[in-house]
Amino acid sequence: MISENFGLDDIDRSIITLLQKHPNITHSEIAKRIGRSQPAVGSRIHRLEEKGVISSQYGINFKNADIILAKVELSTSDPDDIIEMGKYCPFVVNCMRLSGKNNILLLLASSSMKKIDNVVDCHFRNHEHIRNVRLDIITGFVKDFILPIDFEMENHDPDPIEGCGDNCARKIALEAAREKAKS
Repeated sequence: MISENFGLDDIDRSIITLLQKHPNITHSEIAKRIGRSQPAVGSRIHRLEEKGVISSQYGINFKNADIILAKVELSTSDPDDIIEMGKYCPFVVNCMRLSGKNNILLLLASSSMKKIDNVVDCHFRNHEHIRNVRLDIITGFVKDFILPIDFEMENHDPDPIEGCGDNCARKIALEAAREKAKS
């Protein structure tokens, strides 16, 4: 059970539920609703944040934004390479390992379908370690879906053959690591 894994009690679950439903709720309002003092609520929230159980993060609400969100599933013999690329690519919102036939899931975002397709062509479809690529465009959301995006993607115009060119953050990081290793 999730509560047991995180060591949550009924009060913690009530606090988390209120924060999820009302992200801007004050500690005083939470305290009033659950019958605790404001300092006790603040202390619990701080403890939950320190344990990594909860966090607040700003991002774009894809339900309301005119931004394309794509889901890319792939099968690769070198998942660490794809995960490393995902750390740097401004089009990658997140990258996850999967079990099953496909072992990597990426969420890509852009204002342009052509850019997403070019990123997929350059980094995945033409990659020697990748056996299968599936690209799906997410066309609607039932609930708010808030994720951070890297606005740096707007400064990139990936090419299916040449990639992102000199602005590629991964290329820059790899070159910096090579230079550091030399010295």
